[in-house]
Amino acid sequence: MTRKWFLSAGAVGLLLSVAACESDDVHIAGPKGQDAFTRFVAIGTSLSMGVQSDGVVYFSQQQDWTKLLAHQAFAPFTQPLIAPPGCFSPLIAPLQLSRRLSGISATANQATSIPDTTCAAFGTYSLPTNDVAIDGATTYDALYVTPETTAVETVKRRRQYRLVLPPKKSQVTAMMQQNPTLVSVELGGNEVLQVVSGLMFPRAGYRGAAAQGTYVPNAIWQPVYDALIDSVKKTGAKVILSGVPNTNGFVSLRTGDELYTDRAAFQNYGVIVSVNCQGSANAIFTPSKILGLVGAAQATGTPQTLSCADTPGAQDNILTPADIQTVDAVLTGMNDHIKAVAQANGWAFMDMSAVWAQWVTRRGAFSVVALLSCNRPFGQYVSLDGIHPNVQGYQEMANAAAVALNTTYSFSIPTNDQAVLTSTCP
Repeated sequence: MTRKWFLSAGAVGLLLSVAACESDDVHIAGPKGQDAFTRFVAIGTSLSMGVQSDGVVYFSQQQDWTKLLAHQAFAPFTQPLIAPPGCFSPLIAPLQLSRRLSGISATANQATSIPDTTCAAFGTYSLPTNDVAIDGATTYDALYVTPETTAVETVKRRRQYRLVLPPKKSQVTAMMQQNPTLVSVELGGNEVLQVVSGLMFPRAGYRGAAAQGTYVPNAIWQPVYDALIDSVKKTGAKVILSGVPNTNGFVSLRTGDELYTDRAAFQNYGVIVSVNCQGSANAIFTPSKILGLVGAAQATGTPQTLSCADTPGAQDNILTPADIQTVDAVLTGMNDHIKAVAQANGWAFMDMSAVWAQWVTRRGAFSVVALLSCNRPFGQYVSLDGIHPNVQGYQEMANAAAVALNTTYSFSIPTNDQAVLTSTCP
């Protein structure tokens, strides 16, 4: 006797789900271009590692643009996940609490905090993972620095290198080891980022005495970038190169005049906005400048003065219009070169400066109350440090990357469009 088995559509779906769970090699049908993500490797900085709110921990890593891009392609993407509270731990909202996830003060020295310097792996993973990006990495670092390199700066970075890279491997050699099918390269931002301190000194090189300064001129950066690109070429992989944001993409840079307009609210926090801020076009890096003054006023009980006058040679978190012009010339030079390299090789190019500039055009008027009390004080797309994106910002970057890949390689990676919010407070 022949038996006939009849299964409902739901039962069939259940069996397929169980079978999928039992196999590590199941290939989920995805969009055109999915196969390129078979061995997708991301080289880069904090932006490709998933830093948010001045810290990095497993849940922020899973929200970075490279992870989101792979997810949109229905592709696996492994990461060197970091256990809580992070390495170092991120800031928590609202900023007026002055606290990090680890429980220490936002103004405390994280390098001496045991919770912040534990820097342990979250779960078990084999190195290298698909994501080899490291917080603070320069182009030189990605090409040459390994966990054993004595020149790896700071406690945080020394611990991150051993969590991310195998022994004696740099980001580039760890990438090549994986025989990638797709490589993303996001580098250059850390060559310039230190200028938010207000100091404007070009470096003569990447290491030793020549590295003293706050930004790397294009003449120093470009040969190193090109050497890194030569290694990427050798893999034969498809490639997406990311540009760097210009200063018009930093939502936390505000003019002195914008701060002066909010001077009455500043007084409630013990800060007197100087009259020299009125009409001032100087750009103020607000996270450091304002939070430092508010903290000092609360700690001493003495009103603090917020001056918008630039002091040459001082770390005053102030950039003059001339400073901005100098920085943007460096960043534009980088973007022009990165785009030219992409075009010459038939690779995709993500214009990060265009993505970030939209965040500035969508932000509201400056408010010190919002800065200190809102959960998203820098708007819809930027985390609590005023620099790194939050998950919605990283999603915007992933969308831009998908569009760039689709245009260049005729993929059909979907985007995950974000609704623009009219309010981001609380």
